[in-house]
Amino acid sequence: MSAPDPIEPLASPATRIPRQEALGVLMYLLAAFMFALNGTVAKAQIEAGLTPGHVTEIRTAGSAIVVLLVILVSRPSSLRVTRAEIPFLVVFGVVSYALTPFLFFATIALLPIAIGTLFAFLAPVWVALWLRFARHRPVRRSLWLAIGLVLVGLALVAQVWAGVTLNPLGLLFGLLVGISLAVYLLLGEEGAKRRDILSLAFWGFFIATVTWSILSPWWVFPWSTLTTTTTLFDGAVTGIPVWSLVIWMIALTVVPFLLVLGSLQRIGAQRGGIIGTTEPLWAAVVGFIVLGETITPVQGLGGLVVLSGVILAEISSQRTARAGAPTR
Repeated sequence: MSAPDPIEPLASPATRIPRQEALGVLMYLLAAFMFALNGTVAKAQIEAGLTPGHVTEIRTAGSAIVVLLVILVSRPSSLRVTRAEIPFLVVFGVVSYALTPFLFFATIALLPIAIGTLFAFLAPVWVALWLRFARHRPVRRSLWLAIGLVLVGLALVAQVWAGVTLNPLGLLFGLLVGISLAVYLLLGEEGAKRRDILSLAFWGFFIATVTWSILSPWWVFPWSTLTTTTTLFDGAVTGIPVWSLVIWMIALTVVPFLLVLGSLQRIGAQRGGIIGTTEPLWAAVVGFIVLGETITPVQGLGGLVVLSGVILAEISSQRTARAGAPTR
């Protein structure tokens, strides 16, 4: 056994752990940025002529193919499915990978990217309320403070004193996408207990693709729109082929998913969930630069209040779980 290289001494476990945590934080921040960019790229496709349904359909199909290739190279045996798993996988795929992204794309088609993304991040609050009223689990008092912050923040975002300045249908889709994402989180937690996450994601994408193929057959897909061009950066860059945005969207779906998996192994779900709340902030920046979208200072303040409530709800839920559900 050779001696260690004197130039690079062996790192102690105490040194390695902070480095791994720092790497996990950077991975999740990059994933949050890429998810925000994904929404902007999707909205550019909608503005070019694709519907939210078409964007969802081609995204799920492309992502299913990419994840399948990864699995076939790494562990093809994980694709096996028992008959007892089929009902759960069907529900998981339809709700999580067919309905949730469609509602999100429908939301950002009618609302600015940052605000649409903000509604999606209400999911932890919906999850906490589900556990409290459906599962009858006691919650900390701080959760009610968190919900109060969320409601105040949403009122600021919608500017209700001015008669609601945002598209009402967009607000409805936004509320629905938050609920749908909450269901996805609950189903995903259950699914992760049954099989590995990568194969779970593939079957989710696959079932979503089958669902959309039935609702909107591929022979009526507007393929000609993919050959048209669009603009980005508020019209500063023109002649962008729509098909190139589709490829980017698929990559921006699979890559951040893998980054999140790697991050959660290093920093855990609670810290990851809190860091993930930077996505609406990224979305505001990307939406402004790429699409020229702006939000008012009051809406920006409301967004920060909502994120504060979401973070507080996340921390409260995690502390309740660790402490055996105390009441305060």
